[in-house]
Amino acid sequence: MAEEEENQLKLENQMATPLSDNDITKLIEQCGTFGPYQRWLYTYIIIVGTLTIMPAMNLAFISANVPFLCYPPNFNASLIPANLTENEYLQMLQPDGDSQCSVYNNSFTGTYYTTPSSNSSKLQCSYGRKFLTEDFSTIVSEFDLVCERKWLRSTLQSVYFAGSLLGAIIFGVLSDRFGRIRVFLLANTCIVICGTGKIFIPSLIILMMLHCIQASGYTGNTIALYSLTLEFTSSKLRTRISFGYMCLYPVAAIFVTVLVYCIPDWHFLELTVCLLPAISFFIWIFLPESPRWLIGRKRFTEAKALFQKIMKKNKKQCQDLLKGFPNNEEELSLKNSFHENIPEKKVLSQKNYTFIDLFRTPRLAITTVNVCFSWLVASMLYYGVTLHSVDMAGNRYVNFLLLAFVEFPSHLTSFCLFKRFDHRRPICFFLMFSGLNCIVSNFVTKGSFWFPLILVVLGKFGIASAYGSIYLLSAELFPTVVRANGLGLASFFARIGSISGPFILQLSSYVKWLPLSIFGLLAVIAGLLLLLLPETKNRDLPQTFEDLDNWKS
Repeated sequence: MAEEEENQLKLENQMATPLSDNDITKLIEQCGTFGPYQRWLYTYIIIVGTLTIMPAMNLAFISANVPFLCYPPNFNASLIPANLTENEYLQMLQPDGDSQCSVYNNSFTGTYYTTPSSNSSKLQCSYGRKFLTEDFSTIVSEFDLVCERKWLRSTLQSVYFAGSLLGAIIFGVLSDRFGRIRVFLLANTCIVICGTGKIFIPSLIILMMLHCIQASGYTGNTIALYSLTLEFTSSKLRTRISFGYMCLYPVAAIFVTVLVYCIPDWHFLELTVCLLPAISFFIWIFLPESPRWLIGRKRFTEAKALFQKIMKKNKKQCQDLLKGFPNNEEELSLKNSFHENIPEKKVLSQKNYTFIDLFRTPRLAITTVNVCFSWLVASMLYYGVTLHSVDMAGNRYVNFLLLAFVEFPSHLTSFCLFKRFDHRRPICFFLMFSGLNCIVSNFVTKGSFWFPLILVVLGKFGIASAYGSIYLLSAELFPTVVRANGLGLASFFARIGSISGPFILQLSSYVKWLPLSIFGLLAVIAGLLLLLLPETKNRDLPQTFEDLDNWKS
């Protein structure tokens, strides 16, 4: 067995390209850093990325609470006094200052119902509910996910993040093994089919299953597109392109808000945002595979052809740079020579990397754990703020738009700080800023509307900056051979954070200040731990594990 592994290693060394990660970066730069080919590629990614993010942003609206009124026992609408509508009468049965899940017991005079007094007996809202869907409807109103069934609403959101968690691992492995483009197509198929299918399902359980698969597709799409974007980008433009990609999230949120305002019914809304990504099915074949992935998988002929295509499109003459690639005859000769010396049944297959390889060296293992913890905390705060914005006091459209627009200055600030400082300290600052904002929120007095809203906006500013920045730092740290695996594992822990966030918030029923204090403390710790990571600014993307281990700091 040892002899087989030695021979396989010898073959891989023979077939290895003399191009290092630095050489690949120079080749990308010589082909044109932002020529016509790159502009076309990024335009496509912007369109497809925005369309595939929209279903995820729509989650906040289709699972939002809908106002409702409780029916008293044995209710008969024909007995309502003539001067009152049904809604007006049911509103009178709502006890002042109580939660929506209680109702006054009504009385009957012989002809009509009487107006309940303040000392009327109160009953649980278990005799039926009327949802006020004139302005908008959601899954909550359709499946009655309130009062004694409100835990199902939290479960619905948790199932979505559980699907994202599952997709992070599955699609991360598939992306590193089969390429970014194939995984992009598969993930997009999950989004379209499951997203459109769930609106026709009368069963909440089956809807949740499709909800879960749709979420896994969204995460897989993000991993594939983001990896492809950075692997086509030179080191000089990497920061700018990365933060430009992060701006797709607020852009998608703004489009979704407009659609929600125009399409109040959640069925047609979900159908719209899930059919739009189907546009990519007609043009996905024109999307190129990552050149770094092709080289990492030793598919040199395809990589060489891709670079030639880029040069032709960008009108560059750099053919001498491609001499380091073996041609078809050389690759075939190497393989035939190897097979002549080793029986076919003993030939070892090419190494397929998994997330386990992220822990193969001490330095990479520490880096992986540190990055995953940061993603967990950032996601916990980011999605906690976003999902609950539509349930805050005030106009739900304005709240959501405000929290979406604040991401533009947050990403711009992050970009400026990344240009001025290294890539660790800005993220550390934003995480600590958000953490301290959470702690300060514990001292906000009740009755104030604007001050809590300002704190929420500031918190979203900080955590959006940190969340967008951690994407870039993670992609710069993980080697190309496991980059999608690394982003997938980090996304896995991010979903753990988003799933656990609502449950941590429920601790406020026991100790009011505990949830925000936990959020704040975790954010501060995550920010400080990031300072232990190696610096990535102005460094080429590591191609192999050895490239990362050779970094001095």
